[in-house]
Amino acid sequence: MNFEKELKKRNISIRACSLQSGIPYATLYPIIKGQIDIGTCSYYTVSKLARFLGFRPDEIVYEKEDFQTFRNNLHHRIKNNELELVLDIIEKDDVAAYMRHEDYLKALYLVATVDYISKKNEIPLCDKFSDIRTLKLGQPYYVGDSAFSTPEKDRCIDEFLKYNIYEGDIYDAV
Repeated sequence: MNFEKELKKRNISIRACSLQSGIPYATLYPIIKGQIDIGTCSYYTVSKLARFLGFRPDEIVYEKEDFQTFRNNLHHRIKNNELELVLDIIEKDDVAAYMRHEDYLKALYLVATVDYISKKNEIPLCDKFSDIRTLKLGQPYYVGDSAFSTPEKDRCIDEFLKYNIYEGDIYDAV
């Protein structure tokens, strides 16, 4: 989570956050400025900051998972039960969490996955992700088969291309 952006969005200074949350300014400042990883802080500090911002502590501590691991895990879940996965993605707040932590690739990949499986199974699109569907990665992102290192859009899934993600197969879990 970008704490500096979060405070600016709320029009709150670091000093005001310190006073209202009960976290000493000297402790809070390097966290807000991104000089210290929130994951290395004491639970006491994390819980106070989370409570102040209106989140659970686990929602503000974020360990960025490698994209390939994320994708492989997702593909295994698709292989096990794709409709259950779609419901799980919609019901959980994973997309919002990725957006909050500015991990746009994973957020867009999940929305594209939901949209693709929904279309394939003739299920109406979930309107929960309407705002996210207007976004797109600034640079193309090639996943899966290394043959996609050159844009071959005809071999890619349209729901992913919409977000500038070149994905050819979501059923390739081994």
